[in-house]
Amino acid sequence: MAFNSLEYGIFLLLVFLIYWMLARAGALRIIFLLVASWVFYAASNPYFLFLILGSTVTDYVAGWQMTKHDDRDGVRKLWLVISLMVNLGLLGVFKYSNFFYESFVGVANTMGADLTFSRLDILLPAGISFYTFQTMSYSIDVYRRRCPAELNFTRFAFFVGYFPQLVAGPIVRAVDFLPQVGRRPYLTTQQASRAMWLIAIGLFKKVAIADYLGVNLVERAFEYPDLLSSMDVMLGLYGYTMQMYMDFSAYTDIAIGSALLFGFHLPDNFDRPYKATSVQDFWRRWHKTLGSWLRDYLYYPLGGGRGKPLMVYRNLLVTFLLIGLWHGAHWTYVIYGGLHAGAMIINRMLRKRRDRLGIKLKLDWWGVTWRVALTLHFVMFARILFRAGIEAQKPDGDPFGMVGAVGTALGQGTYDAVTVMTPLLWFILIGSYLWHWTPRRWTEASFVAFRRMPAYAQGLLVGATILVVALLSSGRPVPFQYFRF
Repeated sequence: MAFNSLEYGIFLLLVFLIYWMLARAGALRIIFLLVASWVFYAASNPYFLFLILGSTVTDYVAGWQMTKHDDRDGVRKLWLVISLMVNLGLLGVFKYSNFFYESFVGVANTMGADLTFSRLDILLPAGISFYTFQTMSYSIDVYRRRCPAELNFTRFAFFVGYFPQLVAGPIVRAVDFLPQVGRRPYLTTQQASRAMWLIAIGLFKKVAIADYLGVNLVERAFEYPDLLSSMDVMLGLYGYTMQMYMDFSAYTDIAIGSALLFGFHLPDNFDRPYKATSVQDFWRRWHKTLGSWLRDYLYYPLGGGRGKPLMVYRNLLVTFLLIGLWHGAHWTYVIYGGLHAGAMIINRMLRKRRDRLGIKLKLDWWGVTWRVALTLHFVMFARILFRAGIEAQKPDGDPFGMVGAVGTALGQGTYDAVTVMTPLLWFILIGSYLWHWTPRRWTEASFVAFRRMPAYAQGLLVGATILVVALLSSGRPVPFQYFRF
Protein backbone atom coordinates (compact mmCIF):
# COMPACT_ATOMS: atom_id res chain seq x y z
CA MET A 1 0.00 0.00 0.00
CA ALA A 2 2.01 2.95 -1.30
CA PHE A 3 1.90 6.31 0.48
CA ASN A 4 1.17 8.01 -2.85
CA SER A 5 -1.92 5.89 -3.56
CA LEU A 6 -5.61 6.57 -3.04
CA GLU A 7 -5.84 3.34 -1.02
CA TYR A 8 -3.40 4.70 1.55
CA GLY A 9 -5.34 7.96 1.83
CA ILE A 10 -8.55 6.06 2.60
CA PHE A 11 -6.71 3.71 4.98
CA LEU A 12 -5.09 6.59 6.86
CA LEU A 13 -8.37 8.47 7.23
CA LEU A 14 -10.29 5.43 8.52
CA VAL A 15 -7.56 4.43 10.97
CA PHE A 16 -7.26 8.04 12.18
CA LEU A 17 -11.00 8.34 12.89
CA ILE A 18 -11.30 5.00 14.69
CA TYR A 19 -8.10 5.52 16.68
CA TRP A 20 -9.26 8.82 18.15
CA MET A 21 -12.66 7.29 18.92
CA LEU A 22 -10.70 4.79 21.04
CA ALA A 23 -8.37 7.42 22.55
CA ARG A 24 -9.74 6.84 26.06
CA ALA A 25 -9.90 3.06 25.68
CA GLY A 26 -6.40 2.44 27.04
CA ALA A 27 -4.73 -0.65 25.61
CA LEU A 28 -7.49 -1.15 23.05
CA ARG A 29 -6.31 1.79 20.96
CA ILE A 30 -2.79 0.31 20.72
CA ILE A 31 -4.20 -3.10 19.83
CA PHE A 32 -6.28 -1.49 17.09
CA LEU A 33 -3.32 0.45 15.71
CA LEU A 34 -1.18 -2.70 15.82
CA VAL A 35 -3.76 -4.69 13.86
CA ALA A 36 -4.10 -1.83 11.38
CA SER A 37 -0.32 -1.82 10.96
CA TRP A 38 -0.30 -5.56 10.25
CA VAL A 39 -3.10 -5.09 7.70
CA PHE A 40 -1.03 -2.35 6.06
CA TYR A 41 2.00 -4.64 5.88
CA ALA A 42 0.01 -7.67 4.69
CA ALA A 43 -1.35 -5.64 1.77
CA SER A 44 1.91 -6.29 -0.12
CA ASN A 45 2.06 -10.01 0.72
CA PRO A 46 0.19 -11.66 3.61
CA TYR A 47 2.94 -14.29 4.05
CA PHE A 48 5.44 -11.59 4.99
CA LEU A 49 3.54 -11.17 8.25
CA PHE A 50 5.04 -14.45 9.50
CA LEU A 51 8.54 -12.98 9.11
CA ILE A 52 7.86 -9.81 11.05
CA LEU A 53 6.00 -11.83 13.70
CA GLY A 54 8.96 -14.21 13.97
CA SER A 55 11.37 -11.33 14.44
CA THR A 56 9.01 -9.68 16.95
CA VAL A 57 8.55 -12.80 19.09
CA THR A 58 12.27 -13.59 19.05
CA ASP A 59 13.34 -10.16 20.24
CA TYR A 60 10.52 -9.88 22.77
CA VAL A 61 11.57 -13.18 24.38
CA ALA A 62 15.24 -12.21 24.17
CA GLY A 63 14.62 -8.91 25.96
CA TRP A 64 12.45 -10.62 28.57
CA GLN A 65 15.09 -13.28 29.26
CA MET A 66 17.92 -10.75 29.44
CA THR A 67 15.93 -8.87 32.08
CA LYS A 68 15.50 -12.03 34.18
CA HIS A 69 19.20 -12.89 34.28
CA ASP A 70 22.44 -11.19 35.11
CA ASP A 71 25.66 -11.91 33.24
CA ARG A 72 27.20 -14.40 35.64
CA ASP A 73 26.07 -17.46 33.69
CA GLY A 74 26.22 -15.87 30.24
CA VAL A 75 22.47 -16.14 29.68
CA ARG A 76 22.13 -12.50 28.69
CA LYS A 77 24.83 -12.83 26.07
CA LEU A 78 23.29 -16.09 24.80
CA TRP A 79 19.92 -14.41 24.22
CA LEU A 80 21.59 -11.48 22.51
CA VAL A 81 23.35 -13.90 20.16
CA ILE A 82 20.05 -15.69 19.46
CA SER A 83 18.37 -12.37 18.64
CA LEU A 84 21.17 -11.29 16.31
CA MET A 85 21.38 -14.68 14.60
CA VAL A 86 17.64 -14.85 13.93
CA ASN A 87 17.43 -11.31 12.56
CA LEU A 88 20.61 -11.51 10.50
CA GLY A 89 19.60 -14.98 9.37
CA LEU A 90 16.26 -13.73 8.04
CA LEU A 91 18.03 -10.83 6.34
CA GLY A 92 20.66 -13.14 4.89
CA VAL A 93 18.21 -15.69 3.52
CA PHE A 94 15.69 -13.32 1.98
CA LYS A 95 18.00 -10.52 0.84
CA TYR A 96 21.47 -11.98 0.31
CA SER A 97 21.01 -15.64 -0.69
CA ASN A 98 21.45 -14.96 -4.41
CA PHE A 99 24.38 -12.60 -3.75
CA PHE A 100 26.27 -15.19 -1.67
CA TYR A 101 25.37 -18.01 -4.05
CA GLU A 102 26.46 -16.08 -7.14
CA SER A 103 29.70 -14.95 -5.44
CA PHE A 104 30.47 -18.55 -4.44
CA VAL A 105 29.90 -19.76 -8.01
CA GLY A 106 32.11 -16.99 -9.36
CA VAL A 107 34.97 -17.76 -6.97
CA ALA A 108 34.66 -21.51 -7.58
CA ASN A 109 34.80 -21.02 -11.33
CA THR A 110 37.96 -18.93 -11.09
CA MET A 111 39.53 -21.91 -9.28
CA GLY A 112 38.67 -24.31 -12.08
CA ALA A 113 35.16 -25.44 -11.24
CA ASP A 114 32.45 -25.50 -13.89
CA LEU A 115 29.37 -24.31 -12.01
CA THR A 116 26.30 -22.54 -13.35
CA PHE A 117 24.50 -19.88 -11.35
CA SER A 118 20.71 -20.09 -11.37
CA ARG A 119 18.97 -17.31 -9.49
CA LEU A 120 16.91 -18.52 -6.55
CA ASP A 121 13.28 -17.45 -6.70
CA ILE A 122 13.13 -15.62 -3.36
CA LEU A 123 10.90 -12.60 -2.83
CA LEU A 124 12.36 -9.69 -0.89
CA PRO A 125 9.95 -8.84 1.97
CA ALA A 126 9.09 -5.16 2.14
CA GLY A 127 10.97 -3.27 4.84
CA ILE A 128 13.03 -6.22 6.09
CA SER A 129 16.26 -4.17 6.11
CA PHE A 130 14.57 -1.55 8.29
CA TYR A 131 12.68 -3.56 10.88
CA THR A 132 15.51 -6.07 11.45
CA PHE A 133 17.89 -3.20 12.28
CA GLN A 134 15.21 -1.69 14.48
CA THR A 135 14.63 -4.84 16.52
CA MET A 136 18.35 -5.61 16.76
CA SER A 137 18.99 -2.18 18.24
CA TYR A 138 16.40 -3.00 20.92
CA SER A 139 18.11 -6.27 21.85
CA ILE A 140 21.55 -4.64 21.95
CA ASP A 141 20.29 -1.73 24.07
CA VAL A 142 18.60 -4.11 26.53
CA TYR A 143 21.82 -6.14 26.75
CA ARG A 144 23.82 -2.96 27.39
CA ARG A 145 21.20 -1.90 29.98
CA ARG A 146 20.57 1.32 28.07
CA CYS A 147 16.91 0.45 27.55
CA PRO A 148 14.52 -1.46 29.85
CA ALA A 149 12.95 -4.54 28.31
CA GLU A 150 9.34 -4.06 27.22
CA LEU A 151 7.37 -6.86 28.92
CA ASN A 152 4.05 -5.94 27.31
CA PHE A 153 4.01 -7.91 24.04
CA THR A 154 1.39 -5.69 22.39
CA ARG A 155 3.45 -2.56 22.98
CA PHE A 156 6.61 -4.22 21.75
CA ALA A 157 4.91 -5.58 18.62
CA PHE A 158 3.54 -2.10 17.99
CA PHE A 159 7.06 -0.63 18.23
CA VAL A 160 8.29 -3.10 15.60
CA GLY A 161 5.32 -2.88 13.24
CA TYR A 162 4.00 0.69 13.45
CA PHE A 163 2.95 1.25 9.85
CA PRO A 164 4.24 4.77 8.98
CA GLN A 165 7.90 3.82 9.39
CA LEU A 166 7.66 0.06 8.81
CA VAL A 167 8.61 -0.21 5.14
CA ALA A 168 11.28 2.47 4.60
CA GLY A 169 12.06 4.05 7.94
CA PRO A 170 13.13 6.19 9.58
CA ILE A 171 14.80 3.57 11.80
CA VAL A 172 13.36 4.15 15.26
CA ARG A 173 15.08 3.34 18.57
CA ALA A 174 13.06 1.62 21.29
CA VAL A 175 14.43 4.00 23.91
CA ASP A 176 12.84 6.90 22.03
CA PHE A 177 9.59 5.29 20.86
CA LEU A 178 8.40 2.94 23.60
CA PRO A 179 7.95 5.70 26.23
CA GLN A 180 5.48 7.37 23.84
CA VAL A 181 3.29 4.26 23.67
CA GLY A 182 2.29 4.36 27.31
CA ARG A 183 1.36 8.03 27.34
CA ARG A 184 -2.16 9.30 26.96
CA PRO A 185 -2.53 10.40 23.33
CA TYR A 186 -3.16 13.99 22.39
CA LEU A 187 -3.19 15.98 19.18
CA THR A 188 -2.84 19.73 19.23
CA THR A 189 -3.92 22.04 16.44
CA GLN A 190 -0.28 22.79 15.69
CA GLN A 191 0.56 19.06 15.48
CA ALA A 192 -2.36 18.45 13.12
CA SER A 193 -1.23 21.34 10.91
CA ARG A 194 2.33 20.06 10.94
CA ALA A 195 1.17 16.56 10.00
CA MET A 196 -0.94 17.75 7.07
CA TRP A 197 1.87 20.05 5.93
CA LEU A 198 4.41 17.22 5.93
CA ILE A 199 2.08 14.84 4.10
CA ALA A 200 1.29 17.45 1.44
CA ILE A 201 4.96 18.40 0.99
CA GLY A 202 5.94 14.74 0.80
CA LEU A 203 3.33 13.96 -1.86
CA PHE A 204 4.40 16.98 -3.90
CA LYS A 205 8.10 16.06 -3.68
CA LYS A 206 7.37 12.47 -4.65
CA VAL A 207 5.02 12.96 -7.59
CA ALA A 208 5.73 16.43 -8.97
CA ILE A 209 9.54 16.23 -8.67
CA ALA A 210 10.95 12.74 -8.06
CA ASP A 211 8.59 10.82 -10.34
CA TYR A 212 8.61 13.46 -13.07
CA LEU A 213 12.40 13.59 -13.15
CA GLY A 214 12.57 9.81 -13.03
CA VAL A 215 10.23 9.15 -15.93
CA ASN A 216 11.20 12.00 -18.22
CA LEU A 217 14.94 12.35 -17.59
CA VAL A 218 16.58 9.70 -15.43
CA GLU A 219 15.17 6.56 -17.06
CA ARG A 220 16.18 7.77 -20.51
CA ALA A 221 19.67 8.71 -19.40
CA PHE A 222 20.38 5.33 -17.80
CA GLU A 223 18.53 3.06 -20.22
CA TYR A 224 19.72 4.65 -23.46
CA PRO A 225 22.98 6.49 -22.66
CA ASP A 226 24.49 5.54 -26.03
CA LEU A 227 21.64 7.30 -27.85
CA LEU A 228 21.98 10.58 -25.96
CA SER A 229 24.50 13.37 -25.93
CA SER A 230 26.94 13.55 -23.04
CA MET A 231 25.11 16.66 -21.86
CA ASP A 232 21.87 14.64 -21.66
CA VAL A 233 23.58 11.93 -19.63
CA MET A 234 25.19 14.47 -17.31
CA LEU A 235 21.83 16.13 -16.73
CA GLY A 236 20.40 12.67 -16.12
CA LEU A 237 22.93 12.21 -13.30
CA TYR A 238 21.90 15.54 -11.76
CA GLY A 239 18.30 14.43 -12.12
CA TYR A 240 18.95 11.05 -10.49
CA THR A 241 20.76 12.66 -7.59
CA MET A 242 17.79 14.90 -6.90
CA GLN A 243 15.26 12.15 -7.62
CA MET A 244 16.77 9.91 -4.93
CA TYR A 245 16.67 12.69 -2.34
CA MET A 246 13.17 13.88 -3.18
CA ASP A 247 11.82 10.34 -3.31
CA PHE A 248 13.30 9.13 -0.03
CA SER A 249 12.77 12.37 1.89
CA ALA A 250 9.18 12.43 0.60
CA TYR A 251 8.58 9.02 2.15
CA THR A 252 10.09 10.27 5.41
CA ASP A 253 7.92 13.40 5.38
CA ILE A 254 4.75 11.37 4.86
CA ALA A 255 5.82 8.84 7.50
CA ILE A 256 6.53 11.53 10.10
CA GLY A 257 3.30 13.36 9.24
CA SER A 258 1.22 10.16 9.37
CA ALA A 259 2.71 9.17 12.74
CA LEU A 260 2.10 12.65 14.11
CA LEU A 261 -1.62 12.36 13.35
CA PHE A 262 -1.73 9.66 16.02
CA GLY A 263 0.41 11.60 18.48
CA PHE A 264 3.70 9.78 17.84
CA HIS A 265 6.96 11.52 17.01
CA LEU A 266 9.47 9.93 14.61
CA PRO A 267 13.05 11.16 14.14
CA ASP A 268 14.01 13.32 11.20
CA ASN A 269 16.06 11.55 8.53
CA PHE A 270 17.47 14.33 6.33
CA ASP A 271 19.10 17.72 6.70
CA ARG A 272 19.65 19.13 3.19
CA PRO A 273 22.39 16.61 2.30
CA TYR A 274 23.47 18.38 -0.89
CA LYS A 275 24.58 21.37 1.16
CA ALA A 276 27.28 19.17 2.71
CA THR A 277 30.84 20.52 2.57
CA SER A 278 32.46 17.06 2.84
CA VAL A 279 31.51 13.41 2.56
CA GLN A 280 31.57 13.19 6.36
CA ASP A 281 29.13 16.08 6.49
CA PHE A 282 27.00 14.38 3.84
CA TRP A 283 26.55 11.30 6.00
CA ARG A 284 25.54 13.50 8.92
CA ARG A 285 22.72 14.83 6.73
CA TRP A 286 21.68 11.82 4.59
CA HIS A 287 19.63 8.92 6.03
CA LYS A 288 20.59 10.03 9.52
CA THR A 289 18.90 7.17 11.35
CA LEU A 290 20.87 4.55 9.39
CA GLY A 291 24.12 6.45 9.87
CA SER A 292 23.59 6.82 13.61
CA TRP A 293 22.61 3.13 13.88
CA LEU A 294 25.83 1.95 12.24
CA ARG A 295 27.85 4.47 14.23
CA ASP A 296 26.49 3.27 17.59
CA TYR A 297 26.24 -0.47 16.91
CA LEU A 298 29.18 -1.09 14.57
CA TYR A 299 31.66 1.78 14.23
CA TYR A 300 32.01 2.58 17.94
CA PRO A 301 32.17 -1.09 19.05
CA LEU A 302 34.96 -1.63 16.50
CA GLY A 303 36.87 1.19 18.15
CA GLY A 304 35.53 4.23 16.32
CA GLY A 305 38.02 7.03 15.87
CA ARG A 306 40.27 5.83 18.70
CA GLY A 307 43.53 3.99 18.27
CA LYS A 308 46.12 3.87 15.53
CA PRO A 309 45.24 5.42 12.16
CA LEU A 310 45.18 2.07 10.35
CA MET A 311 42.66 0.70 12.85
CA VAL A 312 40.46 3.78 12.45
CA TYR A 313 40.61 3.43 8.67
CA ARG A 314 39.66 -0.24 9.02
CA ASN A 315 36.66 0.76 11.15
CA LEU A 316 35.54 3.27 8.53
CA LEU A 317 36.01 0.77 5.72
CA VAL A 318 34.01 -1.98 7.45
CA THR A 319 31.21 0.45 8.36
CA PHE A 320 30.81 1.85 4.87
CA LEU A 321 31.11 -1.50 3.14
CA LEU A 322 28.18 -2.57 5.31
CA ILE A 323 26.30 0.62 4.40
CA GLY A 324 26.75 -0.30 0.76
CA LEU A 325 25.72 -3.92 1.29
CA TRP A 326 22.72 -2.87 3.40
CA HIS A 327 21.34 -1.03 0.38
CA GLY A 328 21.44 -4.04 -1.91
CA ALA A 329 22.80 -7.51 -2.59
CA HIS A 330 25.26 -6.79 -5.39
CA TRP A 331 28.94 -5.95 -5.71
CA THR A 332 28.11 -2.52 -7.15
CA TYR A 333 26.69 -1.56 -3.74
CA VAL A 334 29.82 -2.87 -2.02
CA ILE A 335 32.01 -0.78 -4.34
CA TYR A 336 29.68 2.19 -3.69
CA GLY A 337 30.27 1.82 0.04
CA GLY A 338 34.01 1.42 -0.55
CA LEU A 339 34.17 4.70 -2.49
CA HIS A 340 32.51 6.54 0.38
CA ALA A 341 34.86 4.84 2.83
CA GLY A 342 37.84 6.04 0.79
CA ALA A 343 36.50 9.59 0.77
CA MET A 344 35.92 9.47 4.53
CA ILE A 345 39.48 8.23 5.08
CA ILE A 346 40.91 11.03 2.93
CA ASN A 347 38.78 13.57 4.83
CA ARG A 348 40.13 12.27 8.12
CA MET A 349 43.75 12.28 6.91
CA LEU A 350 43.48 15.89 5.74
CA ARG A 351 41.80 16.96 8.98
CA LYS A 352 44.49 15.29 11.11
CA ARG A 353 47.19 16.91 8.99
CA ARG A 354 45.66 20.37 9.56
CA ASP A 355 45.53 19.64 13.28
CA ARG A 356 49.22 18.69 13.36
CA LEU A 357 50.15 21.85 11.50
CA GLY A 358 47.90 23.99 13.69
CA ILE A 359 45.84 25.16 10.73
CA LYS A 360 42.32 26.28 11.59
CA LEU A 361 39.89 25.86 8.75
CA LYS A 362 37.90 29.03 8.12
CA LEU A 363 35.37 28.76 5.33
CA ASP A 364 34.33 31.91 3.49
CA TRP A 365 31.57 31.87 0.88
CA TRP A 366 33.95 30.68 -1.82
CA GLY A 367 35.39 27.92 0.35
CA VAL A 368 31.89 26.67 1.17
CA THR A 369 30.82 26.86 -2.49
CA TRP A 370 33.59 24.76 -3.98
CA ARG A 371 33.43 22.21 -1.15
CA VAL A 372 29.68 21.83 -1.63
CA ALA A 373 30.18 21.45 -5.39
CA LEU A 374 32.97 18.89 -4.95
CA THR A 375 30.96 16.83 -2.45
CA LEU A 376 27.83 16.94 -4.59
CA HIS A 377 29.67 15.71 -7.68
CA PHE A 378 31.40 12.93 -5.74
CA VAL A 379 28.03 11.75 -4.46
CA MET A 380 26.51 12.12 -7.92
CA PHE A 381 29.12 10.05 -9.76
CA ALA A 382 29.16 7.40 -7.02
CA ARG A 383 25.42 7.08 -7.53
CA ILE A 384 26.11 5.54 -10.94
CA LEU A 385 27.10 2.41 -9.02
CA PHE A 386 24.00 2.78 -6.87
CA ARG A 387 21.85 2.84 -9.99
CA ALA A 388 23.76 -0.15 -11.34
CA GLY A 389 22.65 -2.10 -8.27
CA ILE A 390 19.03 -1.37 -9.18
CA GLU A 391 19.78 -2.50 -12.74
CA ALA A 392 21.10 -5.78 -11.31
CA GLN A 393 17.64 -6.57 -9.89
CA LYS A 394 16.19 -6.83 -13.40
CA PRO A 395 16.06 -10.35 -14.90
CA ASP A 396 18.29 -9.38 -17.82
CA GLY A 397 20.06 -6.47 -16.15
CA ASP A 398 23.75 -5.83 -16.85
CA PRO A 399 24.89 -3.48 -14.05
CA PHE A 400 28.54 -3.17 -15.01
CA GLY A 401 27.59 -2.86 -18.66
CA MET A 402 25.34 0.04 -17.69
CA VAL A 403 28.23 1.66 -15.80
CA GLY A 404 30.43 1.31 -18.87
CA ALA A 405 27.74 2.68 -21.19
CA VAL A 406 27.19 5.74 -18.99
CA GLY A 407 30.95 6.32 -18.74
CA THR A 408 31.33 6.07 -22.51
CA ALA A 409 28.42 8.45 -23.09
CA LEU A 410 29.94 11.00 -20.69
CA GLY A 411 33.24 10.81 -22.55
CA GLN A 412 31.82 11.32 -26.02
CA GLY A 413 32.35 15.06 -25.83
CA THR A 414 29.17 15.95 -27.72
CA TYR A 415 27.72 18.73 -25.60
CA ASP A 416 25.87 20.49 -28.40
CA ALA A 417 22.85 18.26 -28.97
CA VAL A 418 20.55 18.29 -25.96
CA THR A 419 17.51 16.24 -26.97
CA VAL A 420 15.83 15.21 -23.71
CA MET A 421 15.34 18.48 -21.87
CA THR A 422 12.14 20.47 -22.15
CA PRO A 423 11.36 23.85 -20.54
CA LEU A 424 9.36 22.09 -17.81
CA LEU A 425 12.20 19.64 -17.11
CA TRP A 426 14.68 22.52 -16.85
CA PHE A 427 12.32 24.31 -14.47
CA ILE A 428 11.82 21.27 -12.21
CA LEU A 429 15.48 20.25 -12.20
CA ILE A 430 16.90 23.70 -11.47
CA GLY A 431 14.02 24.63 -9.18
CA SER A 432 14.44 21.49 -7.07
CA TYR A 433 18.11 22.27 -6.40
CA LEU A 434 17.32 25.90 -5.57
CA TRP A 435 14.57 24.74 -3.21
CA HIS A 436 16.96 22.27 -1.59
CA TRP A 437 19.56 24.96 -1.00
CA THR A 438 17.19 27.52 0.50
CA PRO A 439 17.77 28.26 4.20
CA ARG A 440 15.78 26.10 6.62
CA ARG A 441 14.20 29.20 8.14
CA TRP A 442 12.46 29.89 4.82
CA THR A 443 10.81 26.48 4.92
CA GLU A 444 9.79 26.98 8.53
CA ALA A 445 8.36 30.39 7.65
CA SER A 446 6.20 28.80 4.95
CA PHE A 447 4.90 26.31 7.52
CA VAL A 448 4.12 29.11 9.97
CA ALA A 449 2.11 30.82 7.23
CA PHE A 450 0.27 27.55 6.57
CA ARG A 451 -0.42 27.03 10.29
CA ARG A 452 -1.96 30.48 10.58
CA MET A 453 -4.46 29.72 7.84
CA PRO A 454 -8.00 28.76 8.90
CA ALA A 455 -8.59 25.02 9.22
CA TYR A 456 -10.81 24.94 6.11
CA ALA A 457 -8.12 26.69 4.08
CA GLN A 458 -5.50 24.19 5.25
CA GLY A 459 -7.82 21.36 4.27
CA LEU A 460 -8.46 22.87 0.85
CA LEU A 461 -4.74 23.30 0.22
CA VAL A 462 -3.94 19.73 1.24
CA GLY A 463 -6.92 18.49 -0.78
CA ALA A 464 -5.72 20.38 -3.83
CA THR A 465 -2.27 18.82 -3.44
CA ILE A 466 -3.79 15.35 -3.26
CA LEU A 467 -5.87 16.10 -6.36
CA VAL A 468 -2.78 17.23 -8.28
CA VAL A 469 -0.97 14.09 -7.15
CA ALA A 470 -3.87 11.91 -8.32
CA LEU A 471 -3.92 13.63 -11.72
CA LEU A 472 -0.17 13.35 -12.20
CA SER A 473 -0.13 9.72 -11.08
CA SER A 474 -2.93 8.81 -13.51
CA GLY A 475 -4.04 6.10 -11.10
CA ARG A 476 -0.66 4.32 -11.29
CA PRO A 477 1.49 5.39 -8.34
CA VAL A 478 5.24 4.94 -8.85
CA PRO A 479 6.81 2.87 -6.02
CA PHE A 480 9.24 4.60 -3.71
CA GLN A 481 12.88 3.89 -4.55
CA TYR A 482 13.78 2.61 -1.07
CA PHE A 483 11.05 -0.05 -1.22
CA ARG A 484 13.73 -2.07 -3.04
CA PHE A 485 15.90 -2.17 0.07
